[in-house]
Amino acid sequence: MLAIAASAPELSELKAQDKGEVSVVFAADGSRLGFVQSDVLRRVVPFDDMPQEMRQATVAIEDERFYQHKGVDFNAIIRAGIKNLESGKTVQGGSTITQQLVRALYIRDPKRDFARKIREAKLASELEEKRSKRWILNEYLNSVPYGTVGGRTAIGAQAAAVTFFDKNVDDLNLDESALLAGLPQAPSEYNPFRNPHAALARRNEVLKAMFDNDYITQAELLEAMDAPLKLKRGTRYTVRREPYFFDYVQEELIERYGVGVVRRGGLKIHTTIQPGLQEAA
Repeated sequence: MLAIAASAPELSELKAQDKGEVSVVFAADGSRLGFVQSDVLRRVVPFDDMPQEMRQATVAIEDERFYQHKGVDFNAIIRAGIKNLESGKTVQGGSTITQQLVRALYIRDPKRDFARKIREAKLASELEEKRSKRWILNEYLNSVPYGTVGGRTAIGAQAAAVTFFDKNVDDLNLDESALLAGLPQAPSEYNPFRNPHAALARRNEVLKAMFDNDYITQAELLEAMDAPLKLKRGTRYTVRREPYFFDYVQEELIERYGVGVVRRGGLKIHTTIQPGLQEAA
């Protein structure tokens, strides 16, 4: 184990993967015309815009000792190992939120093997020394995949909130936050549009974990567990105003900056079109 850990590069030598972000096109009056189409939907939001219930739900289901460990939770590893031995298959993982973030940002094409887990644990410990718990949790909530809908993958809680509920992440309530918090473990299996029964069961599992960790009261637990899924497929990232002009803008972007830059996203494009004059014309 020590030899494998020693073979891992230092965190300072690695460059975090750019997860990209959808690009926005604005009209001359500052109103939004739409988002440049991309296979990945991601909008980064600051920590204060991430609702407390979303943060608590994520910690409760993914890493209940997040605020106690230093990147690696040996209790969770032992507990997961026992459960997996008892069931004869992998039913629980021991990775912390920090380890999952390291995997998402620094490990390309991760293999499911023992050596990767050891290197991952070493890098997670280093990350905890360099960054605060607040930074790590917010980065996680902005970087993990929550599921694919219509060929587009929602990366981060903001894109997931728009995709599954057609609202911003800071407008989510308790049961909606719990639903989203349960998705990263198995986004396809728990996709509520494709498998609502599995999504509902997973949401309630998250709610119970929140109750067990004293994040919510029993009354809040029961009320949230009785709530329907209330899904609403968001179209914010696909609907565009002035589509002919929008296509022209995309072509100009690719010609000027290259397809790689446009696909990576994160651009804010301000244009000359005036919606008021367009409507009058």
